Amino acid sequence: MSIVAAKETEHLSPARTAAMTVVLLASILTLYALHQDFWFWRTARPLVFGFLPVALAYHAAYCIAASVLMWALTRLAWPSHLEEDPRR
Repeated sequence: MSIVAAKETEHLSPARTAAMTVVLLASILTLYALHQDFWFWRTARPLVFGFLPVALAYHAAYCIAASVLMWALTRLAWPSHLEEDPRR
């Protein structure tokens, strides 16, 4: 079973769909692992842009990465059956 949506990828071969599934799952796992940022717990230095503690800058970049991943997941892995009209 593939998590990649049929509507967006109907022109792709099964091998490419499987590869996209692996890439999306690997991205989720990587982002989950990067969320455990134990390396910035004990220090507020260096300051990013001269005023932003490094841990806060890391979390800002993490939020942007999570937003991009969620966009990709909804664009590429959205279940196509949710878009169908049940009355038809």
